Amino acid sequence: MNEKILTSISTFFIIAVIYHISYPSNIAVFGSLALLLLYKIKPIPLKSNMIYIIISFVGLFLFYALLNLTIHTDVNAILFDVSIKKVGLSLVLFIFILVFYFHRKELLIKSINNVLFILVGLWFMQLIVFYATGEYVDLLEPIAGVERAQRYQAYFIQSSLPFEVIRPTSIFIEPGTYGVNTVMLLMLSFISNQNKLTKLHIMTILSFYLSLSLFAIIVATLFIIAIELPRIKLKLNKKNIFLVFILIILVWLISEYLYFRFVTEQNMGAIGLRNQIIDYWLSLGGIDLLLGVGHTTKWAGTQVSDASFLFKIIFEFGIFSIPYFILMIYISWGRPILFLPIMLLTKINYQVYIIWFYFAALFLLNCQVYIVEKVKE
Repeated sequence: MNEKILTSISTFFIIAVIYHISYPSNIAVFGSLALLLLYKIKPIPLKSNMIYIIISFVGLFLFYALLNLTIHTDVNAILFDVSIKKVGLSLVLFIFILVFYFHRKELLIKSINNVLFILVGLWFMQLIVFYATGEYVDLLEPIAGVERAQRYQAYFIQSSLPFEVIRPTSIFIEPGTYGVNTVMLLMLSFISNQNKLTKLHIMTILSFYLSLSLFAIIVATLFIIAIELPRIKLKLNKKNIFLVFILIILVWLISEYLYFRFVTEQNMGAIGLRNQIIDYWLSLGGIDLLLGVGHTTKWAGTQVSDASFLFKIIFEFGIFSIPYFILMIYISWGRPILFLPIMLLTKINYQVYIIWFYFAALFLLNCQVYIVEKVKE
């Protein structure tokens, strides 16, 4: 019974962490963290390379904070203060995950799969209920206080179809957010399953494509490429011909989607905002491109984040972002290195909890730093 309670708390904890990007709620995250602290945490060997990972991330946090205060003259004090709080709490979360799950790899795997099942299950529940009854189950309406149809309606294609099409969002605010958050769990679940696809993984990928979200479709396609790339042998056989055929179909469908949405319908939406911030960045002087612009008053943090994680960190820290990239590569070393481009292209960034959970969990699952206990409790 004690193990079931622990698994339930751990599952809720991860849901709170991944949900944070839509409606920040530190109570849910750190409340469930406090409950997990009621369970015994066993000591970690001082020789473990995990200690160096923790020291490195704490050092980077202090370095970036000092960097913003010293080389940038137009730092937005409000944005800077918010960023320090977010990353500071994220570091606490990062360290906790490494320490708590160090001897609990199986619990971590089970919790990740539970959360993935819940998120994808809710997504398909919304899809089925809508087409069966005509009613959309908006899980965020109780929080938002009002239904926001633009979250789930396929507004950019609706005028061209004789029937209503929806894009379920699960517990998230929009389909794109569902895709880029859930893919983090998908990658971790795939790694924990010894790089093998399960029915849950296939249903997750299917939900990405059916969401009609550009971000979700891109990450789904990149995920398929990443898991198949190591298996491809340069020879003419049925499997390779089939994979090439599927890839051609996917590229064609994505190109048609892009043309219809952004050329035929002229629906630029968030794409237009991303173009603006990238144009602004390219117009900067050489020193700002080289050293980064920090937290400026010109652009809000969300606008920069939407242009991708890769852009955000380069935009803010320039060449000083290299140590962070080195750490990401080190943690992702091996087969998961193929997942790194997926993460860098999303709008997930170092100021949200899920990215810290991803790296902590990946380090435990990929680098095998946990110790298998000889005697079961």
